[in-house]
Amino acid sequence: MGIGRGYTKRMYDERDHFSYLARYNRAANADLVGHLCSLPASELSKPRGSYFGSIQGVLDHVIMCDINWLRRFRELFAPDPKVGKDEPLNRPRLAPPGHAWTKFEFPVFEEFARERAVVDAIFEDWIALADTGRFGEVLAYSDSHGAPKRYIFREALDHVFNHQTHHRGQVSQLLDEMGIVHDYSNLVDAAETPPG
Repeated sequence: MGIGRGYTKRMYDERDHFSYLARYNRAANADLVGHLCSLPASELSKPRGSYFGSIQGVLDHVIMCDINWLRRFRELFAPDPKVGKDEPLNRPRLAPPGHAWTKFEFPVFEEFARERAVVDAIFEDWIALADTGRFGEVLAYSDSHGAPKRYIFREALDHVFNHQTHHRGQVSQLLDEMGIVHDYSNLVDAAETPPG
């Protein structure tokens, strides 16, 4: 068995990279939601010594950040008005216009689960259509405290996926402490499988 024997893939580009992360992100979140949906609401909201208090507190923090990052991205990659609401960054979930930080909470887990799937689909659909030639441009915005920030877009997008991974790790630790068997850590499961 040799590496690359009998198979040559086209050049790996930024769309490949971020599509890979978006696929993993969607699958890992779906797996996590699957483990959590059987727990009573009292277990999800129970204080557990985490920085965000409870499992639900961690989940709400992550999805709030995701929605707000997508709204920032929309400012750089203005949606095509001719496409309308089918354009991923123009979907109603990302209303209102602008990128001012907005707080989101989902006290009912089923609402969170639906929203998580919607937001993950926006990431995946948008990356599939985005002009990746612009990923080297500067994303300028004000953070949740009003401080001005400037980052190269591709690095901000990498941050978003890393942020989710970090906080899923926190939830993983809490599930370990509760004795709940789980494993949504396999990034490679989202990789394209070469033929042969």
